[in-house]
Amino acid sequence: MNFTKVVFGMLVLVGCGSSPTLSFLNTASTVQESIHGDSLTATTVAASTITVASETGLVASAADSVASAADLVDQVREQFAESLQWINQCNQRPKACHVEDFTIVGTDYHQALSDQMNLYASSNIYSRPGHGQRLVRIESVNVDRSTMIAEIETCIYDTVILYMDGFIFNDRISSSRARWTLQLDNQRWRWIYYEIHKKLYNTDICNFKP
Repeated sequence: MNFTKVVFGMLVLVGCGSSPTLSFLNTASTVQESIHGDSLTATTVAASTITVASETGLVASAADSVASAADLVDQVREQFAESLQWINQCNQRPKACHVEDFTIVGTDYHQALSDQMNLYASSNIYSRPGHGQRLVRIESVNVDRSTMIAEIETCIYDTVILYMDGFIFNDRISSSRARWTLQLDNQRWRWIYYEIHKKLYNTDICNFKP
């Protein structure tokens, strides 16, 4: 599978109960886009004059090329951040969680997350606002325009405390490197898969600075 790859830094601070604070550290001076069939390749390059040949043989300007690639990546990362906020709210109120809002019904990830939220709801497991936080840094975004599937590589530092019936259920601190897979569905980028590459406890492999 061919993927668009745009490397940049993005810090998503998801505090329990608050909207995520976004800090974008994009070092790209220009994004160069070239279209071959249905695939799109966008890479960070030095500023230069470029032209892009479309499938119909028309030539787009460099400005149009930059806008097209940047808009697509911006849409993916912004909706990914919103999904992180939704799942944070689901952890606080599992009984009110609607996982179909940010996952595609019928996928394995939708079923797994539904099962988890149902377990939390029936066992009265939840998180509390202000009791820990989840830091997520986006390290790369890959988009396949032919399938409209995006892969996001992240580093996550998690100190969120889970409670059960008012008592601490899980207060372990963890950090991990993980890949999230999303697909465009009804004009919304929704999760279809989640994979952890590496996970450690009581350490910060992401090197987040206070």
